[in-house]
Amino acid sequence: MKPGINTVILLALVVVLSLPASAGLTVVTSGPQTIAKADTVTLTGTDAQNGSVALWIVGRNYFDTKTVTPDKKGNFTFVIKPEESNKFSSGEYAFLIQDPGADKRFEIAPLLWSDGIRIADNGKVITNIGLESSFRADIGPVAATIINISGEPGVDDIFTPYYFYVEEPHMRFNRVSESSGTLPDQTTGEALLITGTTNVGPENLLKVEIRNATSNDLITSQTIPVETGTNTNQWTYALDAPGLPAGSYIVTIGEQKYTTSGNASAQITILEYRMAGTISQPLQPELPGGESSYGLILPLIISFAALVIIGIIMLVSLRK
Repeated sequence: MKPGINTVILLALVVVLSLPASAGLTVVTSGPQTIAKADTVTLTGTDAQNGSVALWIVGRNYFDTKTVTPDKKGNFTFVIKPEESNKFSSGEYAFLIQDPGADKRFEIAPLLWSDGIRIADNGKVITNIGLESSFRADIGPVAATIINISGEPGVDDIFTPYYFYVEEPHMRFNRVSESSGTLPDQTTGEALLITGTTNVGPENLLKVEIRNATSNDLITSQTIPVETGTNTNQWTYALDAPGLPAGSYIVTIGEQKYTTSGNASAQITILEYRMAGTISQPLQPELPGGESSYGLILPLIISFAALVIIGIIMLVSLRK
C-alpha cells in the first residue's frame, strides 16, 4: 500500500525537525583552524529547528558548556569572550554543537563531580571522562567518547564536532635578521615602513612603540589594526617622512588586552643621509710611526732660517 499524502507530509516534517543545529554553522576564529588566547571566538549557526542548542568546549585542562535559544528563523550565536579564551591552554580543542533532536529535549548532559566529569543519558551515568586537569593536548579521544554516547538507544541528540588548535598570541617582523634581531638600516629623511604577521584576530588593535636604544626614552607610539590574511594575519606600521633622526631604536609591537606574552621587539638603525658627490675635506696622511709630514718640514725650515741668520752676521762682519 502506498503511503497517503498525510503520511508523506508527516515524514517531511520529521526530517525538517531533525535537522542538526549546525547545518549552517560559521565559526570565526583568530586564523584558519586556530585560536589565539585572549581572542574572541564566534560561532554562528542557522536552521536550528529543535529548540535550544548547546555548545560543549573540551580542551587541554578545560571543560565548559553553554546553551542558547535560536530566534524564530533558527539563527543562533555563541560568543567566546577574550576573558574566557584567555583561560585556554595550548593544544587541540573540540567545539561540540549539540542539537536536542526531534523531541527538543537534551538526553545527554555532563555531571560535574569532584572526581571527574560524568556523561549521563537522561540522568543515568554512562561514563566518566575524568577531571578537566587530566585532558591533554590531543582531545580527540575525549570528544569521541562524548559523541559516541549519542548512539545509545532512545537518544536522538546530534553532536557535530569542530576542532581548533589554541596558540599563545605572537607577533613576527618581516625582513628581520634571525641571528641579530635587527631590521634593515634606513636613512634619515625617508618614510618608515615596518610590516609583520600575527596570529591574533582582526578584531584586535596592536600597540607600536619606538624607543631610543640607548636611553630607552619613548620616541613615538601608535595603535594599528590587525589585517586579515590568507594563512596568517598581517600588520603594518608607517611613519611619514622625514621618519626618525639618525640613531638606533627599539621597535616593540604587542596586543596588551589580556596578555603581554605576544610582544615582539626588533632593533633598527637610522643612518645620516649624505648627498651623492659630497666632497669631504681630506685628512693629512700619516707617515709611519704616526708622524705627519709637518713633523719633517718644520726642522728643515728652522735649519734654513738659522743658515740665513749666520750668513747675514758673517756679511756684516766682513764689511767692518
